[in-house]
Amino acid sequence: MQRRLTWRRALVLSFGLLALLVAVQFLWRGQPPTQDQRPTTLVLAHRGVHLNYHKGRYDLKTGCEAQHIFPPSHAFLENTLQAIAAAFDAGADVVEIDIRKTADNDLVLFHDFALECRTNGTGLVAERTVAELKALDIGFGYTADAGQSFPFRGRGVGKLPTLREALQAFPERSFLLDHKDWDQASLQILIEQLADVPTEQRSRLWFWSSAALQGRLQSRYPEIKPLFFTRREVKDVFAPFFASFGLIAIPDAYRGRTMAIPVEYVPYLWGWPYRFLNAVHAQGIHLFLMVDSADEAQQYASLPVDGFITDYIERTGPILSARP
Repeated sequence: MQRRLTWRRALVLSFGLLALLVAVQFLWRGQPPTQDQRPTTLVLAHRGVHLNYHKGRYDLKTGCEAQHIFPPSHAFLENTLQAIAAAFDAGADVVEIDIRKTADNDLVLFHDFALECRTNGTGLVAERTVAELKALDIGFGYTADAGQSFPFRGRGVGKLPTLREALQAFPERSFLLDHKDWDQASLQILIEQLADVPTEQRSRLWFWSSAALQGRLQSRYPEIKPLFFTRREVKDVFAPFFASFGLIAIPDAYRGRTMAIPVEYVPYLWGWPYRFLNAVHAQGIHLFLMVDSADEAQQYASLPVDGFITDYIERTGPILSARP
């Protein structure tokens, strides 16, 4: 009987100590860094200034977003030169753009693999030439009222740009290239086109693709680095670091990578904000917050994070770009 009580006490004490450890980890916030220790903070605009959509409504099979947009508050279509310029004007440091291969072995800025959702065309982007794609109305399919009206029809003809046109239009700016095809053929086209881009301009580019394709591009152009962890790397590399309260280190090969976290998740981060950020930075990792409203931007703008990602650069950019 005495042994059983002793064992129970030991078990209760162990659980109590574990609970105390977890509580300390989550409640101990740490100290803010001094001003000269603050990281350089980047503001990344997803697809430039674009028409956002109800996230839970689009067709999972087709990925069609344009038929579920919110009522438009501006006249910009994603991945166009106009949308990119507007994002930079609103305070973006980096604009994410989607690149896809065409039938005549060029690269254009377009999100979907098929044309039916956003445009008046049919078939795959990869089955059409640049000339055919530029003849399409890329605003044709956008509707906020289940097809009762299409406010952008006739306003997107000729607005689909090539990657070359985007890089030539913004030679001093930074881009995150989202490689939508994830194949060797389109990567080879990218490698060939980037040979004509000055090294200094290439150094302002980041790339998102599979780890293997990222490695191939970086072996040719070491100045073009991956920005974010891939989903697999988040699971294999960042998750153990997070679950162990930072005791399991992130391998040196991943130093310089970025972890993006929606702001609704930050209350669940141990040591948030300063001790968590210090631990992440000690591992050579950057942390971006995903913010979409002016209130969120205002709330988090002063934190010493490495960057912000936003789908609403027109709302958040003026606040984030004005941070001290």
